[in-house]
Amino acid sequence: MYDELFEPIKIGKITVANRMIFPPISTNFGKEDGHLSELFLRHYKTRAKGGVGLLIIENSCVSFPEGKHGAYEPRIDSWEFYDDWKKFAGRLKGYESKLSVELTHEGWKKKGVGFLSEEKIKEIIEKYGTAAEIACKAGFDMVEVQGAHGLIVNQFLSPLTNNREDKWGNPVEFAIAIRKEIEKRCGRDFPVTIRLAVDDFKEGGITLEEGKKIAHILQEHYDMIQADIGLGPKEYRLESISFEQGWRSYLAEKIRPLKVPVAAVGMIREPDIAVDILRHKADMVVLGRTLIADPYWPIKVREGRVNEIRRCIGCSECIKARHDEDTRIRCGANPQVGREIDIEPAMEKRTVVIVGGGPAGLEAARVSSIRGHNVHLFYDEFGGTLNIAKVPPGKKKLGWLIEYYKNELAKYDNLEMHHKRALKQDVLALDPDVVIIATGARPFIPCPPMHNFVYLYDDVLRGEVKFNGKKLAVGGGGLVGCETANFLAENNEVILIGRAPEIAFKVETLTRKHLINELEEKDVKIMTSAEIVDISRSGEIVVEQEGTQMIVETDALIAAFGSRSFVPFQIENIPTYIIGDAKGVRNIYSATSEGFEVAIQI
Repeated sequence: MYDELFEPIKIGKITVANRMIFPPISTNFGKEDGHLSELFLRHYKTRAKGGVGLLIIENSCVSFPEGKHGAYEPRIDSWEFYDDWKKFAGRLKGYESKLSVELTHEGWKKKGVGFLSEEKIKEIIEKYGTAAEIACKAGFDMVEVQGAHGLIVNQFLSPLTNNREDKWGNPVEFAIAIRKEIEKRCGRDFPVTIRLAVDDFKEGGITLEEGKKIAHILQEHYDMIQADIGLGPKEYRLESISFEQGWRSYLAEKIRPLKVPVAAVGMIREPDIAVDILRHKADMVVLGRTLIADPYWPIKVREGRVNEIRRCIGCSECIKARHDEDTRIRCGANPQVGREIDIEPAMEKRTVVIVGGGPAGLEAARVSSIRGHNVHLFYDEFGGTLNIAKVPPGKKKLGWLIEYYKNELAKYDNLEMHHKRALKQDVLALDPDVVIIATGARPFIPCPPMHNFVYLYDDVLRGEVKFNGKKLAVGGGGLVGCETANFLAENNEVILIGRAPEIAFKVETLTRKHLINELEEKDVKIMTSAEIVDISRSGEIVVEQEGTQMIVETDALIAAFGSRSFVPFQIENIPTYIIGDAKGVRNIYSATSEGFEVAIQI
């Protein structure tokens, strides 16, 4: 079914073994001074082991410090860093993946390029040449020029940032000059690809029609083109969970046919989607967060183990880490990201009892089983709160993680599943050496439920309580409250009442923006800095906001004030670990990370 993914393709004179690309995703795994680290190397080595055809190393600075883009961006602007890149290439040369590195200069998005002198432009072009020469001599197969995402090449391409009247006012002149400089340094046979903004996604910027013209000019100079977006909002290139798979692939389709390969980008998670794109829209597919979540995706597809793929669920932990916190990336689905360690057999086999079937308990069961322990997993609901977290609009991808663990855990003969809520005596009867408590959290409600008026959010999301055409109040302005309101607003009139000055303030920036936009589109009324102080059975809620009390009339109040950790019992005299939301209410990453960390140490 997936033969198209594994057909070789030429980029320039280099033959790439398959049609899959791991793109330059910033990791912050390098050192602060721009040198590469062992963790940085292991991260890419893992993706190379996974069988991807082309491995493009993350955006690397060609001009320090002015062109720096990210706190731990690797540097390739000076021969001081040559040994790092040579060592890197040498360590990865034993794999099938061809090696590239993205050459990046942040530029001056707010100022544009009009202020740059002729001398300064030529200096920057020469720095691209130096960076490419370092990569070439270090043993890389090719380099890529970053010409999208609002960085300097994109700034020359776009009318929004380039109003020059000299030759550099020609939008393609700068990109062509870079290519010629690299050719002068490395020869014409050294391939150079470009990640190209074919649509700025911003009024007054590059349109797709203009992007197609640019691509047709640059095909004479570059050896492969990734069709991407430009100066527009980040959420269109760092998609939140609700975006459809492969939605950006039309950009590649619209600029074809070209004499060089065209690669499609944008949330390509499953092989069926990837193959369909190759058949109709592009010559190669870019698998970014896809290979963060599961670096062995290509091997699993080739070997017919598609049901074993750990699909990216779009939780945006990687985005939050890199773009909100500017720290090392992490992954909610794959806790080995940022650790990059193999799971080794345990020196001593033990009986491990795990209580709880949410992501923390399931990950602990997976790793404990791989290590050879005798594992017992108790759960009353496989997947835990993932089963309700996937219900709000756009969240269905969270169900992929449940599917992954079902398929994965079915492989292990040393794992026994107990589909029941564990009692203390059930655990002790197994004479465990280690107990892991991963029982998650329970909804918190500051007032008693009132029949036919006050309901818990999880009962609503499970479908046990249904509303249609009602006037509803949702109490709680965190993620749970916002998503519950978003769910209910599809068929009801909803008011959201939150105590904090902002709603969903702990949520990753782009996901939060998308969620708020959805609430606004559904006409959800939002009250912030507001507290529910009284509830009557007559359908009235007394709300205090900034010292003023008001009455809100509603058919029902949905309590979505969050959850509290739940630990059903204590185990004495046996090593016991409490993990995930049972330890502290947080997120999927905390759950899977702690499940992994505990199990790797037992």
